[in-house]
Amino acid sequence: MRKHRMLALCSLLGVLFAGLLPKLDAQEEAQESADLVLLIDGSENVGAANFPRVRDLAMKVIEGLDVGRDTIRVAVALYSADPEVQFFLNTYENKAAVLDAVKAIQFTGNNEANLGAALEKVAESLLSPASGGRAEEGVPQALVVISAGPSNDDFSAGDRALKAASVITFGVVVGGTATAELETIATDKSFVLSAPDFRAVASMGDQLLPYVNGVAQGTIVILNEFTEALEVGKRDIIFLIDSTMGATTINSLREFIKRFVDTMPIGPDQVQVGVAQFSNAARLEIDLNSYGSKEDLNAALGRLKPRPGQMVNIGVALDFVRTNMLRAEKGSRIQQGVPQLVLLMTSKKSSDSVGQAAEALQRMGVLTLAAGSKTADEQELKQIAIDENLVFMLKDFRILLHNPRMIVSLLSTLSGVVVTEEPTEPVVEITTVQTQRVVRDIVFMVDGSSYIGGANLPYVRDFIVGVVNLLDVRPDRVRIGLMQFAENPKIEFYLNTHKTKKDVLARVDQLRLMGGSALNTGAAMDYALTNMFQASTGSRKRQGVQQVLLLITGGPSQDEVKKIADKVAVAGVLTFTVSAGQADEAYLKTVAFVPNLAYHESRFSSLPSVVEQIMTPLITVVGDTDISVTDIEITKEPAVAGGERDVAFLIDGSDNIRADFPYIRDFIIKVIEPLDIGQDRVRISVVQHSERPAPNFYLNTYKDKAEVLRAVNDLRLAGGRSLNTGMALKFMKDTILSPVHGSRAAQNVPQFLIVLTGGKSKDSVKESASALKTDGVVPFGVGVKDADPKQIEAISHNPSFAFNVKEFSQLNMVQQRLNSYVSLPNEELKVILDQASVHAYAISVHTDAVKRDIVFLLDGSDGTRSGFPAVREFIQSIVGKLSVEENRDRVSVVQYADKPEAHFYLNSHKTKDAIINAISKMRHKGGRSLNTGAALQFVRHRVFTASSGSRRLEGVPQILILLTSKKSRDDVKGPAVALKDLEIVSLGVGVGDANVRELEMISFQPGFTYQVTEFSELPTIQPQLVAALKSLSKDTEESVAPGIPDVTPGIPDLVDAAQRDIVFLLDGSDDTRSGFPAMLGFVQRVVENVNVGENKDRVSVVQYSRNPEAHFLLNTYPEKQSVLSSIRSLKHKGGRPLNTGAALQYVKDNVFTSSSGSRGQEGVPQILILLSGGRSQDDVGGAAVALKQNRIVPFCIGTRNADILELQIIARFPSYALSVPWFDDLESIEQQLLSLVKRVPRQPKVYQRTVVGKELFLYLSSLAI
Repeated sequence: MRKHRMLALCSLLGVLFAGLLPKLDAQEEAQESADLVLLIDGSENVGAANFPRVRDLAMKVIEGLDVGRDTIRVAVALYSADPEVQFFLNTYENKAAVLDAVKAIQFTGNNEANLGAALEKVAESLLSPASGGRAEEGVPQALVVISAGPSNDDFSAGDRALKAASVITFGVVVGGTATAELETIATDKSFVLSAPDFRAVASMGDQLLPYVNGVAQGTIVILNEFTEALEVGKRDIIFLIDSTMGATTINSLREFIKRFVDTMPIGPDQVQVGVAQFSNAARLEIDLNSYGSKEDLNAALGRLKPRPGQMVNIGVALDFVRTNMLRAEKGSRIQQGVPQLVLLMTSKKSSDSVGQAAEALQRMGVLTLAAGSKTADEQELKQIAIDENLVFMLKDFRILLHNPRMIVSLLSTLSGVVVTEEPTEPVVEITTVQTQRVVRDIVFMVDGSSYIGGANLPYVRDFIVGVVNLLDVRPDRVRIGLMQFAENPKIEFYLNTHKTKKDVLARVDQLRLMGGSALNTGAAMDYALTNMFQASTGSRKRQGVQQVLLLITGGPSQDEVKKIADKVAVAGVLTFTVSAGQADEAYLKTVAFVPNLAYHESRFSSLPSVVEQIMTPLITVVGDTDISVTDIEITKEPAVAGGERDVAFLIDGSDNIRADFPYIRDFIIKVIEPLDIGQDRVRISVVQHSERPAPNFYLNTYKDKAEVLRAVNDLRLAGGRSLNTGMALKFMKDTILSPVHGSRAAQNVPQFLIVLTGGKSKDSVKESASALKTDGVVPFGVGVKDADPKQIEAISHNPSFAFNVKEFSQLNMVQQRLNSYVSLPNEELKVILDQASVHAYAISVHTDAVKRDIVFLLDGSDGTRSGFPAVREFIQSIVGKLSVEENRDRVSVVQYADKPEAHFYLNSHKTKDAIINAISKMRHKGGRSLNTGAALQFVRHRVFTASSGSRRLEGVPQILILLTSKKSRDDVKGPAVALKDLEIVSLGVGVGDANVRELEMISFQPGFTYQVTEFSELPTIQPQLVAALKSLSKDTEESVAPGIPDVTPGIPDLVDAAQRDIVFLLDGSDDTRSGFPAMLGFVQRVVENVNVGENKDRVSVVQYSRNPEAHFLLNTYPEKQSVLSSIRSLKHKGGRPLNTGAALQYVKDNVFTSSSGSRGQEGVPQILILLSGGRSQDDVGGAAVALKQNRIVPFCIGTRNADILELQIIARFPSYALSVPWFDDLESIEQQLLSLVKRVPRQPKVYQRTVVGKELFLYLSSLAI
C-alpha cells in the first residue's frame, strides 16, 4: 500500500530582514546588466509647463546608459490618477528607439497623484518576465521615481512588494513636499535626490546616473535576508551540489553558502555544515565536524571548485550522504535528535533512479529539500524532497544571491522528523508528535488597529504564514479562516472560502490593516463565535472537529474580554493568544483557554519565532466541548504591582467650547485607553467646570474600563458663561480627591489631576493649585485657544507639565505625553518629579532682576509665508514672559532669506509694549533661498555689538533664538563656531523640514534644539523655551548660592576638561548580536577623540545582559592604543534577559571606585555612556538615582527597540538621552555625544540644602532645562 509522506513538525522562526550593502566583494563575473523602470509624476504636481523638464531628465539618464537587449533594458510609466505604461522593458532593444519613445511622451495631467497604485503596477507588471523582466536570471532591477508632490493614496503595499522583490529604488523629488515619502520608498535615504525647483531638474541627471550604472555594474546591490539569524536551534545541514553546473553557477552557490554561514551560530554545539559535490559519483568536500568556527568554514568554502562532468547520478549522491556523512564519527548528531537537513542543488535530470535513495534518507528522519534549474526534472525533485513545498525551481541559481528568503528561512528553522502514514494503521518510523492526522478549524483573529500598524504588519503576516505553512490545509484536514478587528470586526475569509494552502497564503499576503485607535477585543471574539464558527461558514464542530481561535493583538482592549473568552470556551472553542507591544500579557493569560496557551513577545519582530513554540499545542491540545459555566474558573484580572493610579480630569464645561466638546471627549478617551483601569488599579474621575464645578463621575463610580469609556462617550456639555478654575481646583482637592469619593492617597497611590481649559479663569488659580501640590497631587495643565498660559503654568506641577495648543483639534499632540507620565512606574515617576522639583526650585530663586540680550532670527523665506502669523504670535508670547526694560531684558528681531534684515535692534525699544507692537507690524520678507550662515554672520557683526545695544562686554548673557523651516543653502558651521567663540548662546527651533543636524550644529549645545512639524504647533514648545531663557542669566549664578558654582547649566564652560573617567556600558544581550560590531566601532571612534592617559582621560568597558561583566577597568590601560586594542578584541557576550538596573548598580559599586581607578573624589568628571538595544527587564529607577547621587553623569544611547523614557530616567538630563534607529546609525550622533561629554565640568564638593522639608543635593551642572 502506498505510503504518504508528511512533515510531522517543522517551524518557521520568521523571515530574516533585508540589509543594504553599498558595495559587495568582487564576484567572479562583473554584472553589466539591469532592468530599469522610470516612474514619472504625470499629475498637476508637475503641470504641462514643467513636464518637458522632467522628460529631459529621463532622456539625460538614458543617454548615459548602455541600453540594449542584453545590457540595460528600460521601461517608462507615468502616474496620476492611474498608472500609464508608456513602454515595457522588452518593447525597444536599442538606445535610439528608447530615446525616441521618451521624446514622444505627452503630458496628460490629473489632479490626483496615486503613487501607491503605480508602485503596485511596477511590481506586478512592469518588472515581470512577460514584460521583459530578468530577475529570474539574476539581473538586478531598479526603479527611479520622479515626484513633485505627495501621493494621494496609500503606497505601503506597493513599497512592500518592491522591497520583497529586491528592487533597488531611487527617488528624485522636486520641491520638498514629497521628500519624506520618497525616503520611505527608496532603498536607502541617501538614494533620494532633491531639486529645489523644476529649473534644476535637468541637472539631477549627472547625480542620478552613477547610481543606475552602479546597479548595472554590481557595485550597488541589495543583500536580502542575510542578516544574523538569532536563536537558531541546533541543526546539521548538508549542501549536496551538482558539480557539472559550470564555474559561474558553482561560484554563485559558494557565495550563497558562505553568506548563509555568516548568519548562523556555527559550532559543534550549534549549527554544523557539510558539503558534497557530485556528477556520476559523489565527492566529499566538507564533513559536518570538519570546522568548528565560521572563519575556518568560510575559508574551506572558498576552496570549493567546480568539477567537470556530463551526467549526474543523484541516487548515488543521496546514498553517499546517507552512508558516508550522516554518521556520528563524521559529526552527525542524528542520534541526539538534532534535525538533519540535506539541500540538493542540481541543473540536470538524474541518470540513475532516485526513489530508493530518497526513501532511505526519509526513513532515517532526514529533512530533504531540493532546488533545480535548467533541465532538472521537477517531478524527480518532488520525489526526493520530503514535501512538494520544499522543491524550488529556479531559472538561474544566481538569483539566490538576490532573493534567498525561502530557502534560507527553511534551512534556519525547519525542524522535526519525517512521518510516514497509511490510510489505516499508521507506521511511524521516527516521530516527535503522536498525531499523524491533524483535523482542525482554525480562525486567525488579527488586531487591525494602530497598535500593530503598517510597520509591524509584516511580522504578523510572517507569523500567520509560518503557521499555515506547517499545516495540511484542505477541506478534509485543516480549514483556515481570517478576520481582523479594531473598534469593529471585519471578516477577511471564512473557513470554507479557500480549499488549498496556496489560496490561503495568497489571501494572507494581501492582508491590509483596517486601522483604528481602539480595540474592542471582547466584541470581536463574540462576533467570531457567532459568525465564523458556524456550519454555514465552514465550521465542522458538529462532526467533532476541534475549533480553534488564534487571537493576535498588540494593544489593550477597551471592552470586557474575560467574560466573552469564557463564553467562547463554553462553546468548545480553544483560544490561543499571541501578543506583542502594548498588549497586556497577564490579562491575555486569562483570555486564553489555559494560561500556557498565551504567548507574548516584547517586540513584534519576535513574533515569527513563536511559530515553533505554538505548533505542537496548536495541533494537539483538545478542549472539552461539554464544559459547563461552573467548570470554568472566573478569574479576577490580576492587579499589576505598583500600577495603581487615581486620575482625575477637570475639563472646561463652559458655553465657549461647545463646538469643540467632542475633541475634549476624544482627548480623555485617548489618554485613558492604554491605562489598566479597575478599582484595584487605575481609577478615573471626570469633572466639568464653568462658574462652578459639576462632577460627571467620581473615582469610585465605575469598576472597569468599559464602564468608564461608556461614561466618557456619553458626556454632555454642562454649560456656563465663565470659568472659575480656582474654585474648581479647590473642589477637586476637597471633594474629588478625597477618600469618600475613591481617592487612595492615604495608601500612597499617586494622584494625578489633568486640567483642560479653553479660556482664562476669572478667579485666581495660584492658591488652589499650590494647595493641591502641597497635598502631593501632580497637576498637568492643558490650555487651548484663549486659555492664559501663565495660569496653565501656575496650575501645573512644573513648567514642563504645562501644555498649550492653539486649537482643540491639536490636542492629539498632548495626549501621548500625558499618558507616558501617568503610566510611569512609581520609582521612575519619583525620579521625574524630583528632577522637576529641582528645576522648579532653580527657576524660582531668580525671578528678580535678570539681564539678557535676546535676538530672534526668523526664517522669512517663501516657504514660511503662510506660517508667519503664527511665528509673530509665538515671538510675542515669549516676549510677554520677559522682563523687558533698558536695564533688564533687551530684544531684537531679524528676518532673513537670501539676505538678513533687522526689524529693530537691542536698543531700539525700551518697553515690552513697544516691542510687542513692533512685532505685530512685521511683514513677511520672502525669498526663494535660505542662507542661514550669512544671517548668523549678520547678527554677530551687526546686532551683538555695543552700537546696536549689546551688553556683551558687561558680561550680560547674549542669546540667539533661531527659527528655521529648512536646510540652509550656505555653510553654517563657521558662523556657528564664531558665535560660540563670543559665548553667544544659540537656541534652535526647527519647523517642518528643518535639518536637525544643522540645528544642533548651530545650537550652543544639543539640548538647546526644539522641533515641531507645523507652525501651528509652536505654542507647544513655548514653556520649554521660556524655561531655558530663565536659566540663562548672569544673576542666576550669583543668586542661587553664593560660593557654589553654577547650579544650572546656564552658559556651559567651553573649556575641555583636562581629565575624565569614562565608562562604556554596552548591551551584550542576544538582541544586539548583529549590531555589536557597529557598537564597538562607535566606542573606538569616541576613544580616538578623547585624550587617554593615566593623568588625562581614563576609559573602562563593561558589557551586560542578564549579568554585567567588566572587560577592563579605569586603571587597566594607561595608553590609548592599549584601550583600542582591547576594544577590538571584545566578543559579544550574549544572554537574556536585559537587566540594565543591575548593570547600573554594578558600575556604581565596582567601576566608579577608587580601587578600579576612579578619580571622583578628586573632582574628575565621572561619565557613564550606556548603549542599549532594548527595554530593561528589571527596575532602573533606584540605580539611576544612586548614580546621580554619586555625581556620575550618565549619557544614554538607544536604538528604536529601546525605551526612550527609560533612557531619560537614567540620563543626567533628558537631553542626554539620544536615539538612533539602528546601531549602524551611531555615527550620526557621535559628534553630538562628544560635544556633550567634553562639556561635563569638574565636580565640586557636594553641598546640602533643605527646601520645604526636602533635601536637595546641588552641584555643578546638576540642573537642566
